[in-house]
Amino acid sequence: MPVEVPFRQLHPWSLPPSKFSVDRKRSRADAEVYRDHFRFVRAERRPEHCAPWVMGQELGWRVHSPIDITFTPLDQIELDGVTEPEAAGRAANCTELWQREKSHLAVEKTSWLHLHQFRTQRGWENMFLVNGAGTVEWRLGWAADVPRGYFLMVLPLHETVGLEIPVGVLSSTSTAHMAKEHGMSVAVKPTAVTTIRRGEPIARIVLLHADSLQAQAVFDVPEEAERADAARA
Repeated sequence: MPVEVPFRQLHPWSLPPSKFSVDRKRSRADAEVYRDHFRFVRAERRPEHCAPWVMGQELGWRVHSPIDITFTPLDQIELDGVTEPEAAGRAANCTELWQREKSHLAVEKTSWLHLHQFRTQRGWENMFLVNGAGTVEWRLGWAADVPRGYFLMVLPLHETVGLEIPVGVLSSTSTAHMAKEHGMSVAVKPTAVTTIRRGEPIARIVLLHADSLQAQAVFDVPEEAERADAARA
């Protein structure tokens, strides 16, 4: 039986992931039009006709933006979070300090960081948390129940221009912890002024088995190559 990954909506505004399907039927119909009605031009070698490409596109689920938002790059300075964070913030000439574990991250006041606060039982909370290295943690409001022994890999989409998605792997323990708070979050790094609309895909998540992370390469090297390497050494 196939492995199931339940996705749960934790907030009414959230948009759980969706499965993406390549429109192969339309691509085949287009190819038929060219074959039947044009003398020279053809449309037989399109990516929709390539099984490995189709499998690569349909693997996993697409993650969607739950809001309309315009991102701008966010410069961040990591400061000592223990001794004198306020003094360090003044020295960095930044208007905001965000505490993340043992560090403080100094940033200039940026409207999109605060505009999208959402309602919780504890009050209003930020959708975006400053994360370091120019990234923010984007809280998406849905949970993924990942089976033990599996991981979720976060991948970028080529369509997301101006918004980098760092590749990351989340364990079932991490996703379970997120579910107790406000659900899944992904790291994003704005690199240019860019507008994302609600429902627009921003990333992809793929299920990995633990064996994928423990796989080891074994190289079958011909004896002649081994002797050549030994001679060079």
